[in-house]
Amino acid sequence: MGFSLDAAELDIPCPRCRFFNEVTIKQVRTRDVVICRGCKSNLRLDDHMNQVRVAERQLRESISALTGSLGSLLAIDIKL
Repeated sequence: MGFSLDAAELDIPCPRCRFFNEVTIKQVRTRDVVICRGCKSNLRLDDHMNQVRVAERQLRESISALTGSLGSLLAIDIKL
């Protein structure tokens, strides 16, 4: 299944000026540096303990389980 959270956006506050900056989950996952739009300081993003990767895997497993459950509910056995 080709599922990715990379394009999802988050608003994170600058620790210096508290201005909210929009970043993508991919930027967090790859530990990018973004510039605060409020005070222009560099913000180094951190995916602490690979939480993004863990959440994405859990979400993928949940969707797979749901698809399997729905598939078994919707299965129609036709005998001719």
